[in-house]
Amino acid sequence: MRQIKLILAAVGLTVPSLVVADLITFEGLANGTVVTNQFAGVEFSANAGFENQVTTQPGIGFGDNFICTAAVGQNINCTQETILTFSGLVNGLNFWQVGDNANGVVALVDVFTNGVFAATVNILGFNDFNTPNLVDLTAFTDVSSIRIYNVTDPGGLGWDNFEFFANAVPEPGTLALLGIGLLGMGAARRKKA
Repeated sequence: MRQIKLILAAVGLTVPSLVVADLITFEGLANGTVVTNQFAGVEFSANAGFENQVTTQPGIGFGDNFICTAAVGQNINCTQETILTFSGLVNGLNFWQVGDNANGVVALVDVFTNGVFAATVNILGFNDFNTPNLVDLTAFTDVSSIRIYNVTDPGGLGWDNFEFFANAVPEPGTLALLGIGLLGMGAARRKKA
């Protein structure tokens, strides 16, 4: 019985006690800022010749800022690909589509898990320019990247409030303690026998 309690205590050391979601907003970045690697754990990119820029448009999205695509060095057009590549695997991913001017499917997002294509998800618009629409990818685990593309909305689309949980990786010291504890229990068990 004592060994079971020790094992449970050792395993408990490897489980984080509090998991907090990462939330990426674009508030605090100046209008026209090119978004690439300003946020820990994720890199933003776009298709060749384009970039993701912060646009300041109060009343659209959550706060004043969101991102849209633009030709490199040009004004936003909000019609090109936005790609997020995570430095580690993530879960619970969702974000918001803003500024839609159409009903139905207004864009697509490819989801990659463990570096492999998993699925294409429709991004829906409700012809309500000022109301953000949730893009819920929380059903996918171990997401390594997403690619938002095929924007068909006539005015283009923006993206806001990316939220996700980074997969927790136990620290090497914690794993070493667990291993030492298990070895000690094995040695004690042999001594008894």
